[in-house]
Amino acid sequence: MRIIFVPQFPSEMRYQEWWYTEFPKQFRDHGFEVLTLGEKYLDVIKHRRSTLDMFSPINQAIEFETEQVREYMLLDIRDDDILFLADLSFPGFFANVLYHKQCQRMYAFCHATSLNHGDYFEKVRHSKYPVETAHSELFNAVFVGSEYHEYKLNWPNTKVTYLPFQPMGAKISGVEKTIDVMSASRRNPQKVDTELEAYIEEELGVKIQRPVSNTWGEYHWNLNKAKVLLITSFEDTFGYQIVDAVMNNCVPIARNSLAYPELLEREYLYDTNYELLGKLELLINMDKPLQVPELVCKEQMNKFYDVICEEMKGG
Repeated sequence: MRIIFVPQFPSEMRYQEWWYTEFPKQFRDHGFEVLTLGEKYLDVIKHRRSTLDMFSPINQAIEFETEQVREYMLLDIRDDDILFLADLSFPGFFANVLYHKQCQRMYAFCHATSLNHGDYFEKVRHSKYPVETAHSELFNAVFVGSEYHEYKLNWPNTKVTYLPFQPMGAKISGVEKTIDVMSASRRNPQKVDTELEAYIEEELGVKIQRPVSNTWGEYHWNLNKAKVLLITSFEDTFGYQIVDAVMNNCVPIARNSLAYPELLEREYLYDTNYELLGKLELLINMDKPLQVPELVCKEQMNKFYDVICEEMKGG
């Protein structure tokens, strides 16, 4: 069987950078032949940087997906071909094409949709979500990263797989904890509660640090230097920051909402600002080494590729 793999534009310092190479590798390890769309064209645009401060370089992402559409339309589809779309929603052109040219079996991953508050597409939510819902009906299954996301989408063909571990980055032993509280979130209304952060800094007399990371190595190093990774997001569909923190010897603290209870035990979640303040104060002032939590969904994350490949093989 051949998988026609349609990756996202592999933006640096975001998970789609390593999804671009990791997914084909895992598919081949599970016995599939893999054809990656847009692979040759990537060299043309990968050196150009976006001028927009956002999670993906919009111009390059559109250009990349347009090339993927062109390659797909020229492709001779085989009876045993399986299409795997790595992002159902963004930018979204490729899903439109599948109305007109379909494989017999098609699967997609949905990371987020315009239902997300503060999302890039929030202003057009009333029109974009119905389109996303229509796109979802084209696929045998739409994989999602959390039960929270599945409930919110309310599509009949979703399957919760959680998300895979990064193939890079491990705990670095002997790193001095020079950062009390760190934030790695994009500083926008969706990802950071600025009022809450100001309250914490005033009450505890600490500075929430946001060290600049230009590579995965720098990001992991900064996490290893931090005692606590604070997450005050109002919206998320999985919580990769929590995974990154746990993998790199840092204690994550997040809201007791969204998908976070699917990743962390109650001890590392907060309901009120007062509860958060107490947990942060305890962790910051602790003399002994901090106890980094185990992920609640660790077992499911380890089975991520197995579950997806079994589903696509008809298991």
